[in-house]
Amino acid sequence: MKKRHSYKLMGTCLVMVLLLSCALAWSFGLGHGNSHTQGTFSLTILHTNDIHAHDMPFMDRGKTIGGVAKIAELIESIRKEHNNVLVVDAGDFFQGTPMFQRYSGAVEIELLNKIGYDVVELGNHEFDRGAKYLAQHLKQAKFPVLASNLDCSALPALQSIVKPGLVKTINGERVAFIGVITPDLAQKALNLDGVKVIAPDGDWLAPIRDQINYYEQQGINKIIIVSHCGVELDKELAEKCPQVDVVIGGHSHTRLAKPVWIEHSGGTVTAIVQTGCYGRALGDMEIAFDKQGHVLQQETKYHLISVNDSVHPDPQLDAYLNEKEKPLLALQKEIVSYAGGTFDNCFNIMSLDSAIGDLICDALADSGTNYGVQIALQNRGGIRRKLDKGPISEEEIQEILPFDNKIVYATISGDLLLSILEHSFAGPLHGSFLDVHGLKIGYDKDRPAGKRIVYAYSWDNSEQWLPIKRRALYKIAVNDYTFKGGEGYDFSQATDVQYSDKSLSSVLHDYLLKHKHIKPHYGNRIKLIDSDHRGVVK
Repeated sequence: MKKRHSYKLMGTCLVMVLLLSCALAWSFGLGHGNSHTQGTFSLTILHTNDIHAHDMPFMDRGKTIGGVAKIAELIESIRKEHNNVLVVDAGDFFQGTPMFQRYSGAVEIELLNKIGYDVVELGNHEFDRGAKYLAQHLKQAKFPVLASNLDCSALPALQSIVKPGLVKTINGERVAFIGVITPDLAQKALNLDGVKVIAPDGDWLAPIRDQINYYEQQGINKIIIVSHCGVELDKELAEKCPQVDVVIGGHSHTRLAKPVWIEHSGGTVTAIVQTGCYGRALGDMEIAFDKQGHVLQQETKYHLISVNDSVHPDPQLDAYLNEKEKPLLALQKEIVSYAGGTFDNCFNIMSLDSAIGDLICDALADSGTNYGVQIALQNRGGIRRKLDKGPISEEEIQEILPFDNKIVYATISGDLLLSILEHSFAGPLHGSFLDVHGLKIGYDKDRPAGKRIVYAYSWDNSEQWLPIKRRALYKIAVNDYTFKGGEGYDFSQATDVQYSDKSLSSVLHDYLLKHKHIKPHYGNRIKLIDSDHRGVVK
């Protein structure tokens, strides 16, 4: 009997300990959106970036992923279950699918409205059809639009909408949000209608510092940057602006499964987060602040929620999108050609020419037969999806080349051609990097920028590969974005320029109609050479 009594007493004590532990956990706020320790504050931020009009779920490597109606359902469920939840987008919600091409961004703005985003930063692709066009469409926005480093004074209609930052008061705590757009906007968007980036004496961080100081003078010690600059510039920002607690990023399409933590000499930290692109994931960050407004790294929680078949869509948004998609279904059914393999666009790891870039350049060259095109160039930043093995639909073609770019035919000197190719090799493997037709090039990435070409040959009319001659003339095909200065290219010395009304996607469409079965080939046009020029580095 005594033994049983002792077990009963031990059980009672165990229950009391568990109850006490639960009570302590509750008082310390270990749940989503509550205080973590006495006197601290936590905030949940759900974030997206670079959705690029991928409003509907889509196939990627054999799996159905994405879909804004599913993102909406995730956001709503977290809002219902937790306190102190804000929803943020870091830009480029426009441009990338036939949905944008048909509705010109009205669908994307309506989706952001319906979900109830709290903060939205502008991306460079919001300017694809011009700043005046953007201002007109943003009149429908019910969400705050930010960009602290934009001077919109030349366009009052946009200036009245875009603000440098805003303050949210949550449970008595004031949190400042500051928007930042990529400082090379003028090279990314060619129709800004007088809108320009503020960077006095080339200091792109100056307007951000000014905005930080403005909020600090108001006694606000919790500062969050919503950035469409890319993860490398986000790191620079975090290192040079230690007052910033979090950078919610976009632009570089970087999937960060966990935050990048930047440590400062004063003992504080800044967290950098980003979800990737196309709505593949929803970022979920529970930020813990101490009494001084500093982020508590160990108590801050972060994860990416995959948007896949396990997530049910919001019924109302799903119905809305299905209705909007009806006029576009014919594009899915129109089969143009067949791919015998995958034409990938993982450009970050492609130091050689890419199969999909080669395909597009072949199509550009084919379109310029009457002009006598010898060489074709295509920037990788304009190639927005890979081509899967199997039937190729018109929808896929338009998603590979979604922008309103047209073809330009021109004649350039060998000297200008080499300068253009050096510019291609001076930057990263994506974005400004050019895939080619009619060229064989070797480059050494360890050489100084501007001097990286080891050899460059063009296909001569005599049907042989000959070194590019600086004084010789070459006929090229290129898209008008690159030709007009996109990504910093300079074709101003070109002659015999002919602007075509053919879009890139229509040129690819026509080429694929001529080639009903295509296979990926790559790695024989651009070579990465080691520093001793003894071989190719893969």
